[in-house]
Amino acid sequence: MLPQMPKIPLARYLKQTVSQVSPVTLDGATATERPYTPTDELETWLVRDQAVMTIDVTTDETVTITSDHSANLVINVAPHVTTTIIERWRSTDDVTGVFVHVNIGTGAHVTYINDDAIAAQTLVLKREAVVEADAQLVWTIAGFNVATGAALLLTRLAGDGATATVNVGVLATAKMHLGYTTRIENQARHTTGHINQRGVIIDQAHLVFNGIGHIQKGARGSDNQQENRVLMLSDDARGDANPLLLIDENDVTAGHAASVARVDQGQMYYLMSRGLDEVTASRLVIRGFLESGFEAIKDPELKQALFDRIDRGLAHEMA
Repeated sequence: MLPQMPKIPLARYLKQTVSQVSPVTLDGATATERPYTPTDELETWLVRDQAVMTIDVTTDETVTITSDHSANLVINVAPHVTTTIIERWRSTDDVTGVFVHVNIGTGAHVTYINDDAIAAQTLVLKREAVVEADAQLVWTIAGFNVATGAALLLTRLAGDGATATVNVGVLATAKMHLGYTTRIENQARHTTGHINQRGVIIDQAHLVFNGIGHIQKGARGSDNQQENRVLMLSDDARGDANPLLLIDENDVTAGHAASVARVDQGQMYYLMSRGLDEVTASRLVIRGFLESGFEAIKDPELKQALFDRIDRGLAHEMA
């Protein structure tokens, strides 16, 4: 079975042939090739005839992963480790496939940052995190891809007391058509999962946000919340925000919010009445809208680099 991806034509993308997987560049850890058994058709396609590299994180040191091509990774974070994992992807291949599976051990605290700027004709991406008992995951996805394709972001709260917050900030430009399906599964008791997705669409781009929260049977005392918001800047821009909650247990809390809207003209008028031109005012409004998706990033240099990229993208598309 393919993962649940409403409004994303995943099967069409899987007819493509992924580019050759190349070694990643690592700082703070080493990688070894180990066997991996795919769990669904998407993983089977991504790892077909391609090595899966395994990274063991056993200290509190920051791990940085960089790649200019497709890659398949398994990351194992040892129990009670506090670490930051940063991924940077810059592929320009015709077809790019990225698969990353993260296992977070008991009591570990992980800040996981994806800095994606992939310029490929077709992009298929799957990232999955399994969070064990009393572990914490704060996951931020900064999406600046210029590609057509699909991204699946899956978090499984597998141990009692596990928590995860998944923040997604996307700038969709040109004629790209990209869908993000972000899913959190509460599998154990007293687990907490929150999804926050923010997307800005420019020109003729089409962005789809699917937010899925699933509280499974037996996950008593759990909480699952999501917010999916899309801001469109042009008449030709298209956006979808699709929240879905699946509740199979009593004594739980859950909620969702979704919106697809255009730039608030009241905010624009306020800024322009104080001397700002339209382009600068638009940048400030959009930057503020996306900032909540990046609020978990504490590194000031990395956060500034992301905002600089937003400004460059807006300047190019709005010139």
